[in-house]
Amino acid sequence: MIQLREFRQYSRREVLKRYRKLRHVRDNKSYFLYLIFDSGTCVYVGETSNIFWRVIKHKDKCADGSMIYLQEYQDKEEVLKLEKHYIRMLKPKFNNRYCQINQLELFQP
Repeated sequence: MIQLREFRQYSRREVLKRYRKLRHVRDNKSYFLYLIFDSGTCVYVGETSNIFWRVIKHKDKCADGSMIYLQEYQDKEEVLKLEKHYIRMLKPKFNNRYCQINQLELFQP
């Protein structure tokens, strides 16, 4: 079972409202790991430096009833490793990256 206590939980609308200030930011120095859940099932895992625009672009993956779990980090490498870890663990239906047989070497220690 995945522990989401460390993540902040928002609806799509809440993310857009809370992070609206990022809409004009080009060089954000922090990175977000986000997990999109629909009906209790993880449908997408991703990372971005601008969560506002990422949620806008994910309209097809992130309906108004979806829950978004966010965690903010300062280290991009750490976020990328965590993204791969959660994709491997949760196998979200919209993540093609890192889920195919020939890409499993990305998860080797």
